[in-house]
Amino acid sequence: MTWELSDELPELSNAFLGRTETDALLSEAIEDLKKVTALLDDTSITATERAEWAHIRSELVNELRRMVKRNLRSISN
Repeated sequence: MTWELSDELPELSNAFLGRTETDALLSEAIEDLKKVTALLDDTSITATERAEWAHIRSELVNELRRMVKRNLRSISN
């Protein structure tokens, strides 16, 4: 299965365009999200591990949303 950021965060995919090359923190957070998503696809992990990774994934998505909103506000100022 191919992982696509636009599948994970379709409402923000346009906001990410071009920013990942210039924003190291944003790029790192996206890579972390990609890794966590791959772990959640692993059928060998326990339900407890899956719940922990799902929580981490949720936090990463929320942080990505906050990062994009901060970037958009700083551009408009």
